[in-house]
Amino acid sequence: MAVMKKAAAAALFAVATHVSAAPVGADVMERLAQMRGLPAAAGEQDARGQRRELDAAWRWFGNNKAEALPVLRRELAAELKKTKPNQLVLLDVGYFLRAQGEPADRALSLRALLAIDRDGIVPQTQAEQLFRFVHASAADKDVRLLPLIDKVFLRGQVKVFVPQHGYTVDETSVCIYLYGQFGAAAERHLQGLLGDAAVVNRALEVLMWVGSPDSVPSVAALLNTEDADTFARAATFLLRAGGPQGRDALLAFDPRGLQGKAREFYAQTRGQLPRMTFETQLEQLAEGATAGKGPPPRRLDEAATRQLLASLQASYGSYEGVQPVDLARSAMPAPQLIDELVRLRERGLLRISGEALADIDTTNTLINTLRFRAQ
Repeated sequence: MAVMKKAAAAALFAVATHVSAAPVGADVMERLAQMRGLPAAAGEQDARGQRRELDAAWRWFGNNKAEALPVLRRELAAELKKTKPNQLVLLDVGYFLRAQGEPADRALSLRALLAIDRDGIVPQTQAEQLFRFVHASAADKDVRLLPLIDKVFLRGQVKVFVPQHGYTVDETSVCIYLYGQFGAAAERHLQGLLGDAAVVNRALEVLMWVGSPDSVPSVAALLNTEDADTFARAATFLLRAGGPQGRDALLAFDPRGLQGKAREFYAQTRGQLPRMTFETQLEQLAEGATAGKGPPPRRLDEAATRQLLASLQASYGSYEGVQPVDLARSAMPAPQLIDELVRLRERGLLRISGEALADIDTTNTLINTLRFRAQ
């Protein structure tokens, strides 16, 4: 009798579990059906309305995550097998799995992202959400994403509003946040785009933030351009990210063919080139430190440097309370410190705010300063 009671109780529990789970599964399917049924947005207002509906589905999925995730995995996998998968399902379910799923969901999420039509409805009407999806996925450094970034963001005009900070990410910064996480792979990729007149200026702007002396030959070749804007960007890259190689490329350049604004820009720049040394760069960092309210500069040993770098990694690259000149004067070998700061820059790009870009600019200044120390 006891055995029968236990069996009956187990059966009742199984039925109760099925009954309680069924409505959740049905609700997931209902929301997915609504998502699939959304018509193509006719304009910006329609796109905002769709975003509100999609965000409501997101919140519901998040509030019922344990029950919703298995259904979402199954349905997204089925969607990907279709000849023409629904683009909004790929976008929002794929991103949900990336953001709130398990680590094992990342492969399925990436398949959804790669299946998004670069010329389709998602880039046209939901580019901000697409940016968030790509930004979350870029940390994996899968270079198959680069053509999507090229098409939608480098060649597009996508701005992203971040309501948490009341901050709008401009078109170039959007690209910095995406390409910057790919490290050297992105730099090589952008070098290959410098011959494309349609994107050369923005590619140079991104390289100013994510490039290195490896790009100096490709960028220096652009100094002979007739376009003053391209010249100014190329020269700025050589100054900001080219290290001693960038300085030397500008010193070796023959400016006699320059006209107008390009000639004026070079004349303003030429005088500072011989003075670009580690010592002068360090003086500028030290002046910035003494102008603030922080402690005076100090020379860190390797142990203290590692401790400071660990603190910066933990804060995603925030320099609050940190004197950058301390790192520049550190006893850690310059090449090793540069490698650490490049990793810090990539981590800092996970933060999306104006303060984050200011901190990344500080990191880049440090990296370029240390390149003079390493020569």
